[in-house]
Amino acid sequence: MEVLKQSSTFHKVQRSNLYGDPTTGQQPPPQHLNSNAAPHHKVTAPPTQLGRCYRAMYDYEAADTDEVSFKDGDLIINCTAIDEGWMTGTIQRTGVTGMLPANYVERVS
Repeated sequence: MEVLKQSSTFHKVQRSNLYGDPTTGQQPPPQHLNSNAAPHHKVTAPPTQLGRCYRAMYDYEAADTDEVSFKDGDLIINCTAIDEGWMTGTIQRTGVTGMLPANYVERVS
């Protein structure tokens, strides 16, 4: 009976930290250049620049190309009434502007 030996290969993993790699002297890229870094805070315009604001009470999936989709709780800014049942506005989360049903939102300012 023949016994086979398995060889294992070890890979050296180079790690760096906030102070750089002590073996190469290289510094990590600054945080603002790291595209994978999560933002620390979301910048929004002051309420006076948001126009008429509404908050979505339900999810809505756009049924036409001139409509916008939104989720329950989304803030819709710069709203303008078109008629009794429809308005236009910009979904703050996505930045998309279009028509939306007025009975899916409630005024917040």
